[in-house]
Amino acid sequence: MNDVASEPAWTAALRASPIVQDLPDEVLATMVRRGRTLELQRADPLLVQDVRGGLGLFILLSGTIAIYRRVEDDLDGEQLSVLRPGDCVGEYSLLDGLPLSATARALEAVQLFFLPNAQFRALTEADPRAGCILYRNLARHLVRRLRAL
Repeated sequence: MNDVASEPAWTAALRASPIVQDLPDEVLATMVRRGRTLELQRADPLLVQDVRGGLGLFILLSGTIAIYRRVEDDLDGEQLSVLRPGDCVGEYSLLDGLPLSATARALEAVQLFFLPNAQFRALTEADPRAGCILYRNLARHLVRRLRAL
């Protein structure tokens, strides 16, 4: 079992995300070690690079982020949604390996957990059970978004 006292303070916010729901404590601890946190200030952009396969998985720990459809060189095209703590960003490219389809911008001070693509893949390949849980949670997340349309 993971020693909660030795975890970073933001780990409780990560644990509350449906993306990591049902992950064993030791897998979540590995995920925390392989990832890092990022902080954005109001109006800071996220996911502005056109990277094939995306950058990785971002899980919002605090604050809100607006998601925009990319329209050629306009980074802030049509606003698609507002994400709150527990939501994730970057999952489309993580799953399908295609270039980013949207950009994001902080609406206020934001803290995110970031797990790079290579670390996500290493984690899911090293522990197939954890991989199954993560992919299932990402699928549920995408279905919720589709049903909300």
